[in-house]
Amino acid sequence: MRRLLTLAVIAIAFLAVTNPGMSAFQDFARAHAADRIQSEMGSGPLADLLSGAGGELMAGRVPERTTRTSYLVCSLYTLDLDNDGRPNGRALGIAGQFVVLEEFALEDKG
Repeated sequence: MRRLLTLAVIAIAFLAVTNPGMSAFQDFARAHAADRIQSEMGSGPLADLLSGAGGELMAGRVPERTTRTSYLVCSLYTLDLDNDGRPNGRALGIAGQFVVLEEFALEDKG
């Protein structure tokens, strides 16, 4: 029983230490946006240029448009790109990694 408790404490401590912060999420959002643009446009110099610019644009908006809820061992990131109070995507940060729970996308208003 003591060994199990020790392993649980070690696992919780590891997850707490590797819980990614906002700057890590900003880097993730940059790469994720660039990858999505690249996959939709295909390969080529124009796609490379636009994916890089789109990734930078997305990353620049992340700190002001994202709510981070920390649960000590993981964090939930909720992105509101159009600032309308409704989430445009969610990601879970755990163990230094991110898992997209809801894809980042703007809703069609028309």
